[in-house]
Amino acid sequence: MGRGVGVGGSAGGILRLSMSTDANALDGRPRLGHIGGLDGIRALSVLAIIAFHTGLSWAPGGFYGVDTFFVLSGYLITSLLVTEWAASGTIKLTRFWAGRARRLLPALFLLVATVGVVLAAVPRLLATTNIIGDALSTVFYASNWYSIHNGVAYFSLASGPSPLLHTWSLAIEEQFYLVWPLVVLAVLGLGARRRLRGETVQMLGGGRISLLASRATDRDPGWARRRRLHLLFLLSSFGALGSALLMAFLAPDGYTDRAYYGTDSRAQALLVGAALASGLALWKKESERPRFVQLATVLGVLGILGTAVLWANVPKASTFAFSGGFLVASLAAAMLVLGAVSAPKGPAARLLEIAPLPSLGRISYGVYLWYWPVLLVMSGSRLHWGVYPLFAARVAVTVSVAALSARYIEVPIRRGALSEWRSWVAGPVGAAVAIGAICASTLVPVGATVLGGPLGSTQPGTAPQPTALSTVPPVVGPAKRVKVLLVGDSIVATLGVGLAQLAANANVQIVNEGIPGCSVTEQQEIRVLFYDLPPGPPCNSSNPDALFNQWRKWVDAYNPDVVLYAARGETFDQKVNGHWQSIGQASFDRYLESRYRQGAEVLGSRGATVVLLTSPYYSSGSMPSGGIWPEDQTSRVDIDNSTMRTVADSIGGRVFVYDLNLVVSLGHQYAGSIGPVSLRCTDGVHFSQSGGSYVGLQLLPDMIALGQAHATTSPGGAWAGPLPPPTPTWFADLPCP
Repeated sequence: MGRGVGVGGSAGGILRLSMSTDANALDGRPRLGHIGGLDGIRALSVLAIIAFHTGLSWAPGGFYGVDTFFVLSGYLITSLLVTEWAASGTIKLTRFWAGRARRLLPALFLLVATVGVVLAAVPRLLATTNIIGDALSTVFYASNWYSIHNGVAYFSLASGPSPLLHTWSLAIEEQFYLVWPLVVLAVLGLGARRRLRGETVQMLGGGRISLLASRATDRDPGWARRRRLHLLFLLSSFGALGSALLMAFLAPDGYTDRAYYGTDSRAQALLVGAALASGLALWKKESERPRFVQLATVLGVLGILGTAVLWANVPKASTFAFSGGFLVASLAAAMLVLGAVSAPKGPAARLLEIAPLPSLGRISYGVYLWYWPVLLVMSGSRLHWGVYPLFAARVAVTVSVAALSARYIEVPIRRGALSEWRSWVAGPVGAAVAIGAICASTLVPVGATVLGGPLGSTQPGTAPQPTALSTVPPVVGPAKRVKVLLVGDSIVATLGVGLAQLAANANVQIVNEGIPGCSVTEQQEIRVLFYDLPPGPPCNSSNPDALFNQWRKWVDAYNPDVVLYAARGETFDQKVNGHWQSIGQASFDRYLESRYRQGAEVLGSRGATVVLLTSPYYSSGSMPSGGIWPEDQTSRVDIDNSTMRTVADSIGGRVFVYDLNLVVSLGHQYAGSIGPVSLRCTDGVHFSQSGGSYVGLQLLPDMIALGQAHATTSPGGAWAGPLPPPTPTWFADLPCP
C-alpha cells in the first residue's frame, strides 16, 4: 500500500487513505491497499446476478448481488467524502458530482444509443414497448420511480421486458450520489469554527504588506470532529434500520414494486456501507489493533458464508427477503468488505483476489450495464442451449462488450480525453444522441400488416375453416344485427380489438368485457412465469361465484345473441382451496370441468349461444434454464381444450367449441404470424390487432349464423347506452405490432 495521508484530530489520525474521485457504485477505484479484494466482491456480485437471470439452480437469491454493490458503493463514497472533509474541512460538491458524471455517463449513453440502433435495425431482437419513456428515465436516473409508476414487476417479465429495465439500480445509486454528499457535509460541518491567518509579504524596495490568506485554518478540536463522526455513524445506522422497516411495511407478504424499486426502501444497503465507512474512520486506531484485525478476519469469512447462503437459498418469492432479508444481505456484504479492507491477509481477502476476479471487478460497471440486453438477445428460446453453456456464453459476450467499452470510451474520458469545456458539452450531446437513437427506433414498424378484402375473403396462408361448427348453415341474404358479448381474460380482450374492426361492416355489434387476469378457474394466487400474484377482479374476491355474478349482470343487461369465451388462465399453476394445483392433476381437472359447466349455464341463461374458443398455443419465452414455462406447455393447452369439448358435448344445445388453434396454431404449434399477417404480440401470448382481424375473417360468419335465431326473436337490434371501449386502455402497453 502506498503511503497514505494521515488526517484526523489535532494529533491522532482518523482515516488513512489516498483515494481518487472515481469511486462508484459498481466499479469504484479507490486507491486503497488490497483493492483486489473489493474488485473480487464486485466480480462475484455481477456473476451472481447473471446466474440468477440465467436460472442456475444454485443462485435463486443471486439478485442480492445488487445489494452487495450498494453496500460497497455506500462504503467507498462515504470514505471518499470523509477523507476530503478531514483533509480540507469541506467537501467540494461540484468536483464530486462532475467526477461522478465523467465516470458514469459515457458508458450509459453508449448503452442507450446502442439499444436504439438495435431496435431500429433488428426490432424483433429487443422488441419492447414504451422504450422512449424507459430511455428518458434511464438518462435522467429516475428509472426506478418510472418502473413503480408503470407497475413494472421486476420478477414478472411476460410483456416484453425493456432492455433498460436493470438501470433502476443505477438510478438509486445516482440519487444517493446527489443527496448523500449534502447530508455528509451538513453533518460533518456542524459547529465548525475557522479563522483567517495573516501573512506578511516582503515587497520590492523593502516595504511590507500584510495579507489575509485565502486558506482557512481549522480551529475545530479533535473531540468535536469525533462527535460529528459519531453523529454520521448513528445517522447511517438508524437510517439503514428505518429503510429496512419501511420495506417490511411496504411488502408484508413479499414482493411489491414499491418496495423493490423505491430509493427509500433500498437505501438500507447504501447506508450500511456508509455506516461501515464512518465507523472505520471514527475508530481508526482501534481498527489497526491485532484483535480487531482478527475479528475482521472472522467477520470476512462469515460474510462470505452468509452471502453464499442467501444467494443459494432465499428466492425472490420469500417473504423473509422483504422482511429483513435485504438487511441481512447488506450486513453480510458489509462483513465481506470489512474483511477485504481490514484483514487483507485473511482467507476472505485472499479468496477474493484469486484471478480473474480482480480483472473482472475492474470492469464490473460495464458488465452490469450490458448484461441485461445481452441476456435478452441471447435468450434460451433462441439458442436452445443448456443452462451452463448459456451462462458461460452470456458472461463471455458481456465481458467482451464491457472490456471494449472500458478501453475505448470510459478510461480515455476518465483520464482527460475531453478538455474541460468539451466535457461540459459532451454530457448534453451524449444524452441527445442516446435519446435520438431511441426516438429513431420507434419510427421503424415491427412487422405490421394491414388486412384487406371483404369479410370472409381468403388471404395468403389462411387456415382451413374450423370444423367444430361445420354443421352451422352459411349466412343467406341480409341479416339482422347480431350482438356478441366477449368474456374471459386478456386473451379475448385483445382478440376483440381486431374483431371490432370488422364487426360494423358485418352487421355485428361487439361488446368487449375481457378482464385481464380473470378466467373461470382463477380465484386465489396464480403463478405467471416465476412470479406469484393475485388474479384480477372480480376473480380476486373471496366469493368463488363473484365472476359468475358479474357475468350474469352482463347477460341480463346486454341480452346478447352470442357469447364468446376465451382465456389463458386455466394453464397457470393456481391455488385452489389453499393448495397449488395445475391442469393435468385429477382434482384440478374436475374443478376445471365444473367451472366450465357453471359458466356456460350462466352465459346462456337468456338464450344466447355460448361459444368456447379453444386456447391457442403460447410462447412467452423460455425459462432462465432454457426450458418451457409450464403454462406454455402444449399438453396443458390440449387438456384445457379437451375439457371444453367434454363440457360442450355433455350440455349440447347451444354450447359450441370453436377450434381457434386450427386458425392460429397451424402444425399444432405456436405461430406468431401466418404468411404476411402478424397474429400475436411479441410477448407470445396476446393477439395483435391484425391477428384479431384475421381471426374475425374466419369467425364472424359463424357468429352471424349462430346468433340469427336469437337476434330475430329478442327485442331490439342493438345495445342501448354506453358500452366499454372496443380497445381496452391497456392494449397500447402491450408489445404488439
